[in-house]
Amino acid sequence: MNNVVSVILAAGYGTRMESSLPKVLHPLAGQPMVTYSLELVRELKIKRRIIVLGHQIEIIKEAVNKIDKETTCVHQKQQLGTGHALQVVQPYLTNFYGTILVLSADVPLLKQSTIYKMITYHQNSSSSCTLLTVKLENPRGYGRIIRDESGEIIKITEQGDLKDSQHEIKEINSGIYCFNSEDLFSALSLIDKDNFQKEYYLTDVIEIIKNRGCFVGSISVEDPSEIMGVNTQQELSYASQVMYQANAIEQMKRGVTIISPVNTYLARNVKIGKGTIIYPFTFISEGCQIGCNSHIGPFSNVIESQIGDHCRILSSMIEQSSIGNNTTIGPYAHVRPESIIGNEVKIGNFVEIKKTFIDQGTKANHMSYLGDATLGKNVNIGAGTIICNYDGVRKNPTIIEDGVFIGSNNSLVAPVTIGKDSYTAAGSTITENVPPLSLGIARSRQKNVLGWVEKKRQ
Repeated sequence: MNNVVSVILAAGYGTRMESSLPKVLHPLAGQPMVTYSLELVRELKIKRRIIVLGHQIEIIKEAVNKIDKETTCVHQKQQLGTGHALQVVQPYLTNFYGTILVLSADVPLLKQSTIYKMITYHQNSSSSCTLLTVKLENPRGYGRIIRDESGEIIKITEQGDLKDSQHEIKEINSGIYCFNSEDLFSALSLIDKDNFQKEYYLTDVIEIIKNRGCFVGSISVEDPSEIMGVNTQQELSYASQVMYQANAIEQMKRGVTIISPVNTYLARNVKIGKGTIIYPFTFISEGCQIGCNSHIGPFSNVIESQIGDHCRILSSMIEQSSIGNNTTIGPYAHVRPESIIGNEVKIGNFVEIKKTFIDQGTKANHMSYLGDATLGKNVNIGAGTIICNYDGVRKNPTIIEDGVFIGSNNSLVAPVTIGKDSYTAAGSTITENVPPLSLGIARSRQKNVLGWVEKKRQ
């Protein structure tokens, strides 16, 4: 948007979270809370973006840089209130004349459409300041919007400074503002700490602007959850549920079947094809892509992975991997990072895959571990097969070529290659390469000792 600077306030201690992790880094619907405000202003195409940090600045700054490297981090060394936070920002905007959008990093459910509407109203009106407000049945804890007899906003009064009659006011301040930059910085020089919390309130700027004869406008939101602040673990949980359900509804609008939206946990921007069914208690993280007509869950966890069409992921975990078309995973399988699984593959119950390529038509149906391996087409992995890839120093590769049949209860000691169309006998420990079209047997010959039990009993 033209001639707009965004300022996100994120310097608070977050003491009510009762956590050593900074409040704005707590995960909300699978992402750090601060992600939502950072992405909102970026999606609005606001070119100049600032975030004010204080407590544990280095940890938060690192996270911010991962999300948006172009956001400027400003340090509020002393947390003396929201007004003081904007005073700290002022030196960075000495030559800026336009709209300053002020957001809070702990208000993660704001919609892009709401802020776009607010900025558009502000820039097309005569307002020196525009507030985002909402009416709550229980407004306790929030600053109230004080209006005169004509309905114009004259000031904002914080909860601790309310007079008796003002406690009945239901319209509250969301902490989201648009300011004309010159009016804001001029008014900031006049605020003081003569209040309940002994802080410099940004809300005091409203009365100063109004007393100068300037107009203070407002935009209201109908859904109170959109401007809900997150200050406690309970509020964090509630906000996560709201976000997850909103994400599920968006997917259903695109033709995805979600059996139970309240028990399904989809991150934003997940891509899921039409006809796919997501079963309850399934988690799908940011960055995932799932094709059409697949079945995911129940009780599945898909993390930063790609899954093709007509797949079934049943009660399993997929991490940072790629799954082809018409492939079945699970139940109770674990596909670990950097694995590539092709089309028409079957990975069955209690199978673990790690950093392995598996080509078309291969089956590993039962209780196996395949790590640092390359499996060709139409390979059969017998139950209980283990690839011994780690020698105590390094991870070694195993190559299993097309058409190989690995017998049950095999141990393949890497590095080793099993040649095309060969077999290994059940119960073998394979330590050497097996040539193509061969049978590898690596077990001692069975010996039966007749009469041994009777002798033992004597």
